[in-house]
Amino acid sequence: MNELPDLIVIRHGETQWNVAGRLQGRKDTPLTNNGVRQARAVGVRLADTITSHKRLKFWSSPLPRALQTTSILADIWAVPFEKFTQAPILMERCFGVWEGYTSDEIRSNLPDQYQEQEADPWGYAMPHGESRNELTTRMQTWLSGLERETTHVVVTHSGCLRALRGIYTKASAEVMLAYSEPQTASFLLSSGSEIMLEIPAGILRAFGCEGAGTTVRL
Repeated sequence: MNELPDLIVIRHGETQWNVAGRLQGRKDTPLTNNGVRQARAVGVRLADTITSHKRLKFWSSPLPRALQTTSILADIWAVPFEKFTQAPILMERCFGVWEGYTSDEIRSNLPDQYQEQEADPWGYAMPHGESRNELTTRMQTWLSGLERETTHVVVTHSGCLRALRGIYTKASAEVMLAYSEPQTASFLLSSGSEIMLEIPAGILRAFGCEGAGTTVRL
């Protein structure tokens, strides 16, 4: 039996705060028009991958930006929206008092907290927030309860995606901190390996996407 089940992990489409470079965490802004196009392109890119698996279970973060993405994917794949289990454990890392700020604003307005994060990027939790270590533990807890012989399709957030990538590949802390994947990239994770499911430029252009997308980084 596999140590970990196979996952197909998808990040939500671009949001208004993604464009502005603001940390969202548990707060939320809706998808942009470009974000809707991204979600449609991801759905088309993954359609054959989804139909090629016989045993699938569908999951989504309950945050609205993830559910908006999930609704688009469900329509494209002809999967009833109700088949996606909304799991609070899949919500984005909580950034506490930092939510809504850009990295530059945190550095300027909360310099002591910013320096603490720089000094201990894995153990530090901002006020009312969550550390990277705590996020990783949360993802490990979720994985421990999954059926091993099922492929799990997960619509979630960049922080959760990176934690899951690190768990599956046993990546070092340094490698994980350097992760930088485009917003429209999904990942097939098997125990010990990852495959990035990029979207060909032609599909992005066909849907009118403004590139492969970006991510907000501290």
